[in-house]
Amino acid sequence: MSIDISTPRMTRSLRCDVVIDIADAETLRPAWTDLLERCDRNELTHSPDWLLTWWTVFGNNQGRQLRVICVHDGDRLVGLAPLLWRRHWYKRWLPFRRLELLASGELPEHGIYSNHIGILAERGAEAKVAKAVVAEIGAMRGWDEVVLPMMSADTPMPELLVEAFAAAGYRAESSVIAGAPYIPLPSTWREYLLRHSANGRRNLERSLKAFNKWADGTMELECITSPADVERGKAILMSLHHERWASADQAGVFRSPLFLDFHDRMMRLLAERDALELLILRARGEPMAALYTMLWAGKVIGYQTGRRMDLPPNVRPGGVLFTLAIRRAIELGRSEFDLQADEAPYKLRLTPHVRKLVQVRVARTSAIEMIRKAGVAGKHWLRQIRSTQRMSSVPADHEGESRE
Repeated sequence: MSIDISTPRMTRSLRCDVVIDIADAETLRPAWTDLLERCDRNELTHSPDWLLTWWTVFGNNQGRQLRVICVHDGDRLVGLAPLLWRRHWYKRWLPFRRLELLASGELPEHGIYSNHIGILAERGAEAKVAKAVVAEIGAMRGWDEVVLPMMSADTPMPELLVEAFAAAGYRAESSVIAGAPYIPLPSTWREYLLRHSANGRRNLERSLKAFNKWADGTMELECITSPADVERGKAILMSLHHERWASADQAGVFRSPLFLDFHDRMMRLLAERDALELLILRARGEPMAALYTMLWAGKVIGYQTGRRMDLPPNVRPGGVLFTLAIRRAIELGRSEFDLQADEAPYKLRLTPHVRKLVQVRVARTSAIEMIRKAGVAGKHWLRQIRSTQRMSSVPADHEGESRE
């Protein structure tokens, strides 16, 4: 196994190795998959399928180098930190040597925006794994900062990492960077409806009735799951996705070659594992909306959508498709419907539950970190000055109203 240190490092009874070669990372799949089953939170985005596929597509970009920390207790893998090294530029002129999580840090135009990534640890061993990972990172040379984004705030690992970095003499910062709405699924559709206000229930039912009336009895939901049909379903999804974003004069994500390559691979993998569902809402013989969902550990992950834009204003195929997808998930006994990060109004109409996603950042004391912090402070100062100037220019008789 390739490691970037001369001998494995020990933290009490735990042993850490650092994998720097993708071929060696591939050999970890069985132990990695077994570890996932022993974690408190088993996420698709923690799996070797997701992360090693991401590396296959993105690993040769932006000067990335693999740095996967494996934590063993004897012969058993009890923790895994899927990291990489690359150079990151603040404001395009201030270079930082960064350690960050796999499946993060893509350029915006190629971004996968993986949710719930992070450090894996066997249930009950989280604190020990956090300390071992921090000790291993501290022993590594050639980094200026560690950036660990999009971790679920309702798991112990972010706080444990901050504590472990602080105990090792580093200043760690944890901040909320996104919110991911999700629906804890009840056992019946009626229970789900009763969680909404009377007005919320009426809105859901009104949308279904309006669409069904417009469809004149032709509404149907197709679920594409088999590998043989993936290309057909993907073509429908992409066409409707492009239509949705073109209406806002934007390109959408299904135009980036890296994004497309990643999801071509993932769709095939998921279909082979019976973990892919491409839901197509049809009416009048044509597809009206599409939803790309993935299944993992009893959870439905709603990833991307598309819809027709030339329908009457009261006919909302996107909302209807989400409603049908949620009802279907309940009927199939699934535990959660993850709507993914961004607190869009349509998502918050479906659920009040939002899982906060946090970023942990650690920086070594250095001249470039001082320059970066000075730049952040200066930007904040300028923002305050501009805000004060705007407020002082408000006419006196409208000042209170404007500030409100």
